[in-house]
Amino acid sequence: MKSVRSLMLVSLLLAVALPALAGSDAAKTAKSPEEMAKTALAKWKETLKLTDEQSPKFEAAMMASYQKMADAKTAAAGDKAKLKASMTDIFKERDAAIEQILTPEQMTTYRAKMVEMSKKGQEHMKKAAATPSK
Repeated sequence: MKSVRSLMLVSLLLAVALPALAGSDAAKTAKSPEEMAKTALAKWKETLKLTDEQSPKFEAAMMASYQKMADAKTAAAGDKAKLKASMTDIFKERDAAIEQILTPEQMTTYRAKMVEMSKKGQEHMKKAAATPSK
C-alpha cells in the first residue's frame, strides 16, 4: 500500500511539475481545477464504470483535490520539499474520499491504473532527463 501511495505521489508531482518545467506557454494553457476534474471524470467514468450516482461525487472529490494541489503549488513557491509534503497529504485525502465513493472492485481498478500511470510517468521523466536540452 505504501508503494502504491508513493507511486501516486510521483504521478502527481509529475503532473504538477511538468507544466512548470515546460515554461510560460504551459502556464498559459494550464487548466483550472474544474476543467481538470471534468477531464478526470471523463477519463475514469468508463474505466471504473461509474454509476450516475457516483459520477458527481467522484467529480467533486477530484475537483477538491485539484484545487488543493493548485493552492499547495502556490503556497510552496518553488519549495519542492514543501510541495511534496503537501501533495502526500492531498493524495491521502483524495484516496480516502474516493474510497467512500467507489466499490471495492472499482477502488482496486483505480489503484492499479494509478500505479500504471505512475510507471509511465517515471519512464517519461527518465527519457526527458536523458535527452539533451536545446
